[in-house]
Amino acid sequence: MQDNNARFPTIAKVLILRQFLWGAAFYGAFVLLTKFFLDDLNYSEADTIMMMGAFGAVGPVFSAVGGFLADKFIGAFRAVYIGYATYLAGFLLLGIGASQLNVPMSILAIALIGFARGLSATCPTVLFGNSYSETNREAFQQGLTVNYSINNLGSFSAKYLFPFLIAYLAYQGVFFVSAILMALNLLMFYKFRKELVSVGNDLDKTPLPLKTWVMFFAGSAAMLGLIFWIFSNLETGKYILYTLGFGAIGYFIYEITQATRAYQYKMVAVLITVCILIVFYFFYGQMFTSMNMYAINLMDDTLLGFIPIHPESNMAFNPLWCFVLGGPMIQLYAWLDRKGYSPTIPTKIAGAFMLSTIAFGLLGLSAGSIGENGKISADWILLVHFFQSGAELIVGALGAGFIFEMVPRYLAAFSIGLRAVAISLSGILAAVIATKIALPKDIVFTPEVVETVYTSYFYMLAQVAAFMAILTLGLSKVIQKLIARGEALEAEEKVDTTMRSNIG
Repeated sequence: MQDNNARFPTIAKVLILRQFLWGAAFYGAFVLLTKFFLDDLNYSEADTIMMMGAFGAVGPVFSAVGGFLADKFIGAFRAVYIGYATYLAGFLLLGIGASQLNVPMSILAIALIGFARGLSATCPTVLFGNSYSETNREAFQQGLTVNYSINNLGSFSAKYLFPFLIAYLAYQGVFFVSAILMALNLLMFYKFRKELVSVGNDLDKTPLPLKTWVMFFAGSAAMLGLIFWIFSNLETGKYILYTLGFGAIGYFIYEITQATRAYQYKMVAVLITVCILIVFYFFYGQMFTSMNMYAINLMDDTLLGFIPIHPESNMAFNPLWCFVLGGPMIQLYAWLDRKGYSPTIPTKIAGAFMLSTIAFGLLGLSAGSIGENGKISADWILLVHFFQSGAELIVGALGAGFIFEMVPRYLAAFSIGLRAVAISLSGILAAVIATKIALPKDIVFTPEVVETVYTSYFYMLAQVAAFMAILTLGLSKVIQKLIARGEALEAEEKVDTTMRSNIG
C-alpha cells in the first residue's frame, strides 16, 4: 500500500515515469511533423503553420470534453488507459501513412493522436493529486514541478534525437518508435491498474453499464470524425475550435453559478486566471509556429560551435531548459518562502510575461545577425528559449495545481482542462497570426526580407508581452482578494457545520 504522505508516493513515481515515456513519444513525433508536411506531403508554409497550430490546439480544447467524460461517465483511470491505446493506434497509422505518403491516412493518424490527447490529458493530474493525502499538498505542488521537468527530459531527448534517426529509419520508422514508447506506457498501466484505480475517482471503482459504454464509443467516433474534418478543412475548422473553447469556458461560468458561495469566489479567480493564460499561451504557441518556421528557414546546423543539430530540433531547446531550470526554480521558491515572501500564482505569471518580453526582444535582435552563410547562429535560438522556457516553467508547473486546489472535486478533471482550453484557443490564434509572416518556398532570404518579415513581428510580440506583465500584476491583487474571501467563507461554513453537528 502506498504512503500518501510520502514526498513521492508509489503511484506518483509510476505517473512520473509515464510522463517521461509520453513526452518522448508525443513530442518526438510532433517535432517531425512540420518538415514532414512541408517536404513529404508538399504543404505550403502557410498551410503547414495552420496544421501545426490546429494539431497543437485540438488536443487541449478537447481535453475539457475528456475531463468532463472522466468526471461524469467513465472515470479518470479509464480515460487515460483508453486514451493511451488510441495514441498507440495513431502513431502506428502515422507510420503507415508516412511510408505511403498518404495524406488522408496521415491526417486520420494525427486526428487519432489529437483525440487521444483530449481524452487523457487532464486525468493524470487528477490521479497524481489523489495519490497525495489532503495534508501533503506542499509535496503535491513540488511533485507537479518534478513531473513537469521529467516530461521535458523525455521531450528534449526525442526532439533532439528523432530528426537524426530519420536518416536511418525514415519518417515511418521514427513514428513507429513513438508507438513502441506508448506501448510501454500501456503495459505499465496494466501492471499497476489496481493501484491506479485506487487513486481514480468513484467511477473508476465500479463497473460501467453497457449503455454508458455504447454512448461513450458513439460519442468518441463522432468526436474523432469532427477532428478529422477540422484538419481537412482548416479555414472553417478553426472557428469550430473557437466555439468549443469558449463553450467550455461558458460551461465553467454556469458551474460557478451552481457552486457554494465559497467556491464561487475561488472559481471566479480561476476564470480570471484562465483569461490571462489564454494570452500567455499565445506566446507559447509561437514556439510551434512562427519561431519554429523562422528557425527551420534561418538557423544554422551547429550549436555552441561544435554540437550538430537539425534546424527542426530547435524546439528541443525548450524542454532542455525546462528540465535544467526545474530544480533551481524549486530552490528559488523555497528561498523566497524562507525569507517570508511567497508570490501568488498570478504574480508569477506576470513574471513569466516579463521573461517572454525579453525572449521576443532577443528574437527580433537575432534577425539582424545573419552570417555570411545566410543563417543565424543556433546560439541565438538557444538563448531565446532560455527565457521563454523559464516563463513556461513558471506557468506550466503551477497552473494545473492552482486550478485543482480552487475548484470542487467533482469538477477537477474538467477544470484542469480549462488550462488546456487556454492553450488551445491561444494556439490556434497564434497559428492564424503567424500565417501573416508565411513565405513562399522559393524565396531568397536577404537581410531586407528578414527585417521586413520577422524583425518587426517579433518586436511587436515583445511589446504586447510587456503590457500584459503590467496588467497581470494589477489583476493579481484582484485574484488574491477573491481567493481570500472564498477561503474565509469556507472556514465559516466548516465552523457552522461543526456547530450543527455538536448540537445534533
